[in-house]
Amino acid sequence: MEIRQGAFSVKTGQGAWLLRGALREGDEGFTLLEVTIVLVISGILAAIALPSFLNQANKAKQVEAKMYLGTLNRAQQGYMLERARFAESVNELGIALYNSPNYSYSIHLDSAGNQYAVHDAKALSANLRPYVGMAAVAQDGTGDARVETILCESKTAQPGQAEQPVLNASVSCAASTEPVGQ
Repeated sequence: MEIRQGAFSVKTGQGAWLLRGALREGDEGFTLLEVTIVLVISGILAAIALPSFLNQANKAKQVEAKMYLGTLNRAQQGYMLERARFAESVNELGIALYNSPNYSYSIHLDSAGNQYAVHDAKALSANLRPYVGMAAVAQDGTGDARVETILCESKTAQPGQAEQPVLNASVSCAASTEPVGQ
């Protein structure tokens, strides 16, 4: 015996049970309720996942600033040990560092140029945190001088610069920032 309907042709007993659901009349698709439930569940999952995804994108952009400022800190440390002063520019350090759509970078020295160098990563978006790094000559407990570095992150996302670190006996982050590295 052979069953024929539309494009289907199957002999009875040879897999007809596979097509039984396809050959039933009245089963022509999903109901409105089923489609609505799927859309609601998809919307809930998207609402949960989207903020997390956007946050990860901002964190990836912030890694750029941390990496560049860490490089500037280490380069200034070496420059100070070799020349007894800090470099006034990125070019003087011999580093290829470029402003990006996310951050602009700058170096500021103390008036004599031999006490500290501040490196700013100015956030250009309200969704990103600004960063600031400092390489500074500090005295240890025995009176010997050493070059300390610190990297600070603003506690909030905001466009602009982070507050400059504090230099006393050692280098520390300002009240509105928190340390994230050297």
